[in-house]
Amino acid sequence: MNKLLLIKTGALGDVVRTTPLLHVLDAEVTWVTASNAFPLLRHNPRIARVVDIERADVVSGREYDLVVSLDEDPRAADLATRVMKQALVGVYRAGFGTTYTDSAREWFDMSLISQLGKAKADELKFQNQKTYQEFIFSMIGKAFCGEEYLLPVPVTTRPVPQLVGLEARAGDRWPMKRWNGYEALAAQLEVEGYRVKYLEQRERLEDYIDDINECDYLVCGDTLAMHVGLALRKKVVALFTCTSPQEIYGYGRMTKVVSPMLREDFYSRKPDHGAVNGISVEQVQRIICAWEDEGVAAVRRARDADQRDRRRPVVVEQRET
Repeated sequence: MNKLLLIKTGALGDVVRTTPLLHVLDAEVTWVTASNAFPLLRHNPRIARVVDIERADVVSGREYDLVVSLDEDPRAADLATRVMKQALVGVYRAGFGTTYTDSAREWFDMSLISQLGKAKADELKFQNQKTYQEFIFSMIGKAFCGEEYLLPVPVTTRPVPQLVGLEARAGDRWPMKRWNGYEALAAQLEVEGYRVKYLEQRERLEDYIDDINECDYLVCGDTLAMHVGLALRKKVVALFTCTSPQEIYGYGRMTKVVSPMLREDFYSRKPDHGAVNGISVEQVQRIICAWEDEGVAAVRRARDADQRDRRRPVVVEQRET
């Protein structure tokens, strides 16, 4: 079997959204990532080994048929450059800088290491209509066909009907992901009869995933919670205030709500009250209530069909002996 080295550290959400690629990798996969991402990957049957980027020298003694390097981090680029390999896709070191292969140009031309400069990269990213999965699949000559996230993390909780999870937090890197409407939304949902659960920091990533699994619906920004919610097949309302909604594939169970000020605040890291207030509470509440109505109607249709089946006379064919 071919040996493949996949290098993806970055944010935890980015690690999760890279897992669909595993569906089409017919190889023995070694995944190099940051140690805090281990709980997301270590139970995955499609990954032979998960290696800490801080101890990546352990992979240097092997030769790989293909290295897929998806991280802009200099350490990841150094590893992709020096490891023995037959072929490389993605980011690597060239001289004193970091660059990328032609096969990965379409994605990394929009990145912080773009060879086109930041202004052109930002414009390309804003105009882009492709999902992240489409980009990374095309790098290795594959077509993305809706392959699901692979997050085989054992869960111990069960979904609670009408429980809405709210992830009001976001990292300091993107302060505009912190929508101002969560408290008002929680109050309105409780009036409507929903239960509300604010997601909190947990010592173990597995416990955080358990918390999300408990929810029927999830409201969040473009964060780890959004990707975990999609992986757990939750109904997700995703709020986009400063990042690209086009890059996210919703698998038919996500509704994207985009700030009307997205153009002005696109990938800006400066707090902007207009951006975090640009999405109305009522808009988000209507989406959740519509989903609930759809679910109630589906249950009613299934119940009515079952009752019709029960009333239908059973015809027993009698055969001649």
